[in-house]
Amino acid sequence: MMAATVIFLSACDNKVSEQPLDRLVEVITFSHQPTVRVMDYPGQIQARYQSELAFQVEGRLIERLVDMGDVVKKGAPIAMLDAKDYALSSESFFNQQKAAEADFQRAERDLVRAKDLHAKRFIGQSDLDKAVNFERASYARLKGLKAEHAQRVNQRGYTQLLAPADGIVIALNAEVGDVVKAGFPMTTFAWNNDWEFVTSVAETDVNQLTVGQPSMVKLWAYGDMQYPASVREISPISSNGGPSYTVKLKLTEQPDNLKLGMTGHALLSKKEVNLGLLPTSAIIELGGQTMVMTVDSTTSETHAQMVTLGQFMGNEVSIVDGLSDGQWVVIAGANKITDRQPVRVLMHE
Repeated sequence: MMAATVIFLSACDNKVSEQPLDRLVEVITFSHQPTVRVMDYPGQIQARYQSELAFQVEGRLIERLVDMGDVVKKGAPIAMLDAKDYALSSESFFNQQKAAEADFQRAERDLVRAKDLHAKRFIGQSDLDKAVNFERASYARLKGLKAEHAQRVNQRGYTQLLAPADGIVIALNAEVGDVVKAGFPMTTFAWNNDWEFVTSVAETDVNQLTVGQPSMVKLWAYGDMQYPASVREISPISSNGGPSYTVKLKLTEQPDNLKLGMTGHALLSKKEVNLGLLPTSAIIELGGQTMVMTVDSTTSETHAQMVTLGQFMGNEVSIVDGLSDGQWVVIAGANKITDRQPVRVLMHE
């Protein structure tokens, strides 16, 4: 770039002389200011409550009534086992129970008669004891068969897997025809009434957060929209033994058509600290060193000053070391001037 000049005309001999103007630079006064830093951490929408659903009995899967991703209502059937064996077993125990009831009634009548005969001394104590023992045994058998029948009836009911609440099927682990064991996780189910944004925060930042702290969530599916949220839970243990901690955010305002698994960023405010910030345009590299150009407020000369950078925050960066409050720093075109160069100053507003 050609230097600007000022032309001087001599009144006597009309000689023309040229004198270059000093370069005009824009500067900012460096200072530490109270700053709230916003931490940006990726994450996704998850259901707060989800569980694995399982049959309570073993059987062959004969029908699967949902697919992964289906939205279901509370009580809706999800899958069914073959109930034939349980139906036959229930009928068998029912018939045995009826026969045992007849045996018990007969034993009760025999005991009443034995007691009467014993009182009249027509039978001895041993015959009475036999009648008592038979009545007790008949009652015990009847009681056991009733319990077995009730269990078989319940087992028949357990061949149908129902949704425990309104929600979404997020995993299916068996196909029609498979023999499913009791307790096997047939499906993973997410409750539909409380979703949250889950992220993982570095150990260097996690202690800056508190439960209930306001925050914002930005979801890629909704462009530049940001939704208010608050910190619901901060895990007391690190994630998988690594240097980060799971943080869950409650969305206080939920967008329409929100879906599980949607991704985005949590914007978390860090505690207020005093930071000295400069525009990133002020940073230059000279001889492999990170530098800024300062301007002496008395002489208007530039000085190359080595600095230590902290965290980048958008278009600004914090200065950890190298500058003092009150120094003038060139914030544009610093790479086009040299050390100890006279300049004219334009103060940035």
